[in-house]
Amino acid sequence: MRKMICSALENKSTTIAAVGLVLASASASADTLDFSVLSPGTQNNTVLVLPQATITSFGADIFVGAANIDHEICALSGGFTCQADMKVDFTTAVNGLQFVASGRDDGDHFDVNVYNGAVLLGTVGNSANGLVDLTAFSHVTSIYLDDSSTASGFAYDHFTFTAAVPEPESYAMLLVGLGLLGFVARRKRAQSI
Repeated sequence: MRKMICSALENKSTTIAAVGLVLASASASADTLDFSVLSPGTQNNTVLVLPQATITSFGADIFVGAANIDHEICALSGGFTCQADMKVDFTTAVNGLQFVASGRDDGDHFDVNVYNGAVLLGTVGNSANGLVDLTAFSHVTSIYLDDSSTASGFAYDHFTFTAAVPEPESYAMLLVGLGLLGFVARRKRAQSI
């Protein structure tokens, strides 16, 4: 009888441990696009490749340090203003996307077109400095910043988001952990018989 009670308690603790592993592997961590690794000024390029995203300017260049803040970026037009359109293609789909827009002058406006693949999830317009909250959209693969400014335009920074799905490494670790738990449970069961 005592052996059965101990065995039942061990199985419960194994189950609790397995549930804990599943929950831990599913947790998402916040990520950011970090422009601090770039030198301030023009980048002499219309494409920036970062680990989390590729940024494309549909203007003459990409400028870092716009609005007198070291790590903001903008898509430069031919007239050296931040009025060109810009696209951000994320490496993997993201959730909880937010970023900060700044440098606004009278007449500045941009629309953010939010995509999951080729599907337009929605459009958010903005004519003010501050946080642009796109957390209502999930599985975002890219955003297109359609700048229709008539003044100096906008600069963008502090892109924060979470990965929409766990990384493949998380799945591998989860499967290995569950396999080991199953192996231990079978071995204990075989020993008790």
